[in-house]
Amino acid sequence: MKKKILFIVNYYYPYISGLSETVRILAEYFAEKGHEVTVLCENHNSKEILSEEIINKVRIVRAKILFKINKGMVSTDFIFKAIKISNEFDVINMHIPMLEAGLISTFLKKKRIITTYHCDIDLEKGIFNSFIKIIMNFSNSLCLKNSYKILNASLDYGKHSKLASRYTEKLVEVGTTIKEFFPVEIKKNKNKKIIGFCGRIVMEKGIDVLIKAYQIIQTKRSDVELLIGGDYKNIAGGSIYPKLKKFINDNNLKNIRFLGKISDDEMQFFYSSLDVFVLPSVNPLEAFGLVQVEAMLCGTPVVSSDLYGVRTIVQNTGMGLIHERGNANQLAECILKILEDPSKYTKTREEILKIYNTKKCALGYETYFDEAIKERNDKRC
Repeated sequence: MKKKILFIVNYYYPYISGLSETVRILAEYFAEKGHEVTVLCENHNSKEILSEEIINKVRIVRAKILFKINKGMVSTDFIFKAIKISNEFDVINMHIPMLEAGLISTFLKKKRIITTYHCDIDLEKGIFNSFIKIIMNFSNSLCLKNSYKILNASLDYGKHSKLASRYTEKLVEVGTTIKEFFPVEIKKNKNKKIIGFCGRIVMEKGIDVLIKAYQIIQTKRSDVELLIGGDYKNIAGGSIYPKLKKFINDNNLKNIRFLGKISDDEMQFFYSSLDVFVLPSVNPLEAFGLVQVEAMLCGTPVVSSDLYGVRTIVQNTGMGLIHERGNANQLAECILKILEDPSKYTKTREEILKIYNTKKCALGYETYFDEAIKERNDKRC
């Protein structure tokens, strides 16, 4: 049955994050299957990005913003547009956390909202941030209360979430969408071992912990290099790049390179060039860590932190090791173990795809979309 699907999310392409990419891949998957798909988001860069356009069969509607607060945006236009266009659709999938989620969901709850809960809010300490956190938690909790189902990439995260764990009766695991990368044949230097990270250069990623671990590794091996990929110029809330560079310079650390933003076309080469990929995230804003799966598909073992949700990828695949978050010594030990015997932590691409693939995730979404539509129609009869 052809469906009219509305995805509601703060940030969308061309802004790149794990959350925005999840929505993009889902939206394009359903559009390719013949469904009518619209994404409503906020326009984070109105000077360069159109207010409405169609990309890969997906209609994108971008609301005007009033102003930005840290990583968030405030937009009354976003709320009005959500309420106005919602009647056009069979099902609505909201992706939160989102400042406006509570208000939007209150107006739309009769439509059987399916909400994807990505992560808890964890801001730096301060009176203003504490105030924002209270508002965000209230809004997102109200949205979860108003939702027909709550979807999460991992029940491990959902059941430990401060908010989602309150609604376990409607919380379900659907996995995640992925980009099906392939390993690339690269002529590696046998005398050099490359450690890599890719993501936004922000505090929650734990890059400072990785650099400290690398400092420890350098006292034990002289053949290592650290590559750090990811945008550090156009980051909502600001980047920690200057702090990291200062630490590197102050400690005279060598063979650390910041690569900047890596394009989709280049990502396979990046992952394939590594001997180990590291995701050392330190707070609940990281709820899954899709980059781990991408690295594994390219044949690269992973070291991840023990954050709820994040740890499940290594647990489910066996392709890597898990370290205590924030523990640079333990992270260094895990990296060294993999560098010494990588074959022990390597799985085939096919083995990874059996566990994580976009079709499996999308079918989960479709099941709950259809269920919500059926129940709403039954109540009308």
